Amino acid sequence: MRFEKGNVRKSLPLNGEWEFCLDPKDEISIEHVTFKNGHKIQVPGSWEEQGYGEESEHDPLGTWKKEREYIGKAWYWIEVDSSKLVSDQHHYLVLSGVHWFTEVWLDGMFVGNGEGLVTDQRFDLTSFIKYDKVQTLVISVDNRLHIPLMESHIHSYHTATNWGGITGGVEIESLPVTKLERVSFYPEKDAQSWRLRAEVCCEDIRDCQLSVVIRKNGSEKVMKEIETSIQLQQSHSLIEVELDLNEADITLWSDSHPALYDVECFLHQGGLVIDCVEKRIGVRQFQTEGHHFLLNNQPVFLSGYVDCCVFPLTGYPVWDKAHYVKQFQIAKEHGFNHVRLHGWSAPKPFWEAADEEGMLVQTELPHWSYHYINRDVQPPEEVQSFFKRELGRLLELLNEHPSFVMLSFGNELISASGHDALNELVELAQSIDPSRMYTDNTGFGQLPAHDRQGNFYIQSLNWHPPYELSYAGSPNTTEDYRELTRLTEKPVIGHEHGQFTMYIDPSIEEKFNGHLKPVWLHSFNQSVAAKGWGKRVDQFKKVTGAHMVRSYKEIMERARRTPKLAGIQLLDIRDFPGQGHATTGVLDVFWDRKGVIEPKEFKRFNDARVLLMRSDRRTFYGGEELEVALELSNFGARVGEGVLTWTINDGETVLKQGKQTASSLEAGMLHSFGNIRMKMIEDRPVQYSLSVTFECAGTKVENEWDFWSYPRKPLPISIEQIWTNMKELNSFLYGATYGELIGIEERSYKKEDARLAITEYMSRDVLQFLLDGGSVWLMAKPGNQYDEVQTKYLPVFWNFLWFPTQASTTMGMIVNEHPVFNHFPHDGMSNWQWYHLVDQTAALCLDGVPQVEPIVEVVDNFHRMKRLTYAFEAKVGKGRLFVSSFRTYETNDLKRPENSYLFQTILDYTLSESFQPNAKLTVGDLVRMFKVNGQTVT
Repeated sequence: MRFEKGNVRKSLPLNGEWEFCLDPKDEISIEHVTFKNGHKIQVPGSWEEQGYGEESEHDPLGTWKKEREYIGKAWYWIEVDSSKLVSDQHHYLVLSGVHWFTEVWLDGMFVGNGEGLVTDQRFDLTSFIKYDKVQTLVISVDNRLHIPLMESHIHSYHTATNWGGITGGVEIESLPVTKLERVSFYPEKDAQSWRLRAEVCCEDIRDCQLSVVIRKNGSEKVMKEIETSIQLQQSHSLIEVELDLNEADITLWSDSHPALYDVECFLHQGGLVIDCVEKRIGVRQFQTEGHHFLLNNQPVFLSGYVDCCVFPLTGYPVWDKAHYVKQFQIAKEHGFNHVRLHGWSAPKPFWEAADEEGMLVQTELPHWSYHYINRDVQPPEEVQSFFKRELGRLLELLNEHPSFVMLSFGNELISASGHDALNELVELAQSIDPSRMYTDNTGFGQLPAHDRQGNFYIQSLNWHPPYELSYAGSPNTTEDYRELTRLTEKPVIGHEHGQFTMYIDPSIEEKFNGHLKPVWLHSFNQSVAAKGWGKRVDQFKKVTGAHMVRSYKEIMERARRTPKLAGIQLLDIRDFPGQGHATTGVLDVFWDRKGVIEPKEFKRFNDARVLLMRSDRRTFYGGEELEVALELSNFGARVGEGVLTWTINDGETVLKQGKQTASSLEAGMLHSFGNIRMKMIEDRPVQYSLSVTFECAGTKVENEWDFWSYPRKPLPISIEQIWTNMKELNSFLYGATYGELIGIEERSYKKEDARLAITEYMSRDVLQFLLDGGSVWLMAKPGNQYDEVQTKYLPVFWNFLWFPTQASTTMGMIVNEHPVFNHFPHDGMSNWQWYHLVDQTAALCLDGVPQVEPIVEVVDNFHRMKRLTYAFEAKVGKGRLFVSSFRTYETNDLKRPENSYLFQTILDYTLSESFQPNAKLTVGDLVRMFKVNGQTVT
């Protein structure tokens, strides 16, 4: 039977120009609203972007700012021609995108109040309508935090700016008196079996029919039609219809094939349509099985990023589907299939785009508070009650969207043991819609979970015992996070993974053409100008961007190497404008590329299938055997048969290659291809590239990694001309002269025949040796300098201002051209062969000696901007000084091939005639930099 929809449902849009006024002192009442006061505002839109509010005097150090700010109540009013409304219908005022408490009057009569940050607010106007006149509609909107939720990203200054207004629009929706109040869809035991639940609101009709018509999105062809008779016994009746869909006709919705279907539900009587509701759904099932998420009974790895409600042109979530379509297409290009909404839920255009593009979304209640930290203390009743109401509204709103698969009750809410009140919310959500997956909070709590409720857990791979941030990445690619996943039998997602940063980009300021301004750039630009570094910023961006990407590659592959891990949520694919300004993204806040990596390259380590490599080291002695285990993390379909090929080259020549066939690779598994081996080149230092390709079912998976080998160098022929006071070097300087002091006998000067002195501290005797023409290699151990920065190999976590006491406060290296590195393979930037040379070392500050150029420059974080180095050289008096803080001063470190090779390379250089520094330093310069050891012979 074919039905004509007719006009059973109508809408009267009220977008456009409204009368408006602010109420900063909260002194206006409905009786005193001044109509026609000359102030106008456009709906939709925020107050601030339309020039309302006070000019901001705040200059945030680490976030953006609004040109104008207003927190309080505001009043809207407009005349509505009620003659356009039909008297035999029910009429509802619908407010979309409101922040966040409202009251409504019609012709001075109070209609009701509303609340909510993430869902529409609806008001029944029916009994207030006068159908023969023009009526005055008044709305008050209040953006104050009347419920003590504390901050979340939907209303934090650092993200969505605590905006105010009506940003989605206003309309009067007219519905028939007998109508389909709610239409919801729930999958049954298999993806093709669905249950349609319709709530029918009726007044005078008792016998009618419900027809359900299903079409493929964009097609007129009816795929399925179901009709059932209804006996309405009361004003509200709940009707359930089984939808058994033909598997041959239905394409299941998934992240890779987001098929959608239009469902029309007709309530009719004798061929006359009483009401019609249209929904667009995706037929899919999302559930858990052990450690896995299953999408349509197939394991899926959630390659996710965190969306922090960042909208740089508006300061509030936009109502523009094209914006979100573009966003998801970019995310997909980089391999992401999942997004977590951090402390907010998005407007309807977001969900429509997510459905169409195939994104698996975790949404959250607007919540980041301390109310649930102490398990022995109950949260405020008004907070818990609000979340129950908001949860119900949200689950109803999102029911039809296949992209909505998971919900958390907020960000980082609990201590190790969880909270009963959050368990209550999980159980409530499961009773409302058991087809979605829920967890008590995102990020906090510990495993084992004990009585924490949830279908899955989101735990930090950086901070959950036994792991901490220093474990995030190293040259040892056998490491993973299995000690965490073994603590539960439910799926675990890595919380806010990554958070490594790169240098700031000042050119982004020109993109901010709205009412938000990136004022974090002001202090940065002042510091850059004071340093005279304006021309260096592009170089800093390049090297720190490369370091960030290489660190991300390892930390993301470390996650994929972890047995039973179900997903990660990277923070973030974009930069974060607040909380000190975190340049964590490979994209800027406008979703534009920063030039640090191409999407297809990023996708190599962030896709449904990822090739992995396990090796306990990246550096070898020449002649040693490289042994690498190759694996495939397969969260694509089962692989019947595929071909693995690999090559190892030295940049010019293929040194070894191999090929093998693999079959029966199940989805959701780590599959081993076995080990590959190759003897390293013995007589020269080499950087190798291992490239691996796996082809199956017409698709190609690729990845690559670098390794290095270094020949064993003999002792220098002039070993007897070397003096040192470092006992740790005895086995590496066999035959050298050892002594406590150089050039001193008792209290007097003694001529010393040494060509080179190697020492770990500056002292009077070393200074004298330098002045008299000696060559000195000073190994700057941590703690022996006045102005030094302790460094880690990995980049800054989040940013220095937000975490100033973290161990890693620098952003990578610039290796300048210098004879020492003529035969030490590198690309001028941080890479894994440097890890054991610079991790946990001191970077030396050159701010006081501008004449000295660093040999290896350390890029400081952009808040502090010290001029740092791991190595430099200078003339002192008649002598020559080479200073390095590389880890070449401990016996254990010198057992590593890269440390040993660099030690001997520097040794050869400082003994050679090539050692001719250009810069000059005075004794005063040195004693200001180094703590002088006053040791004497008594």
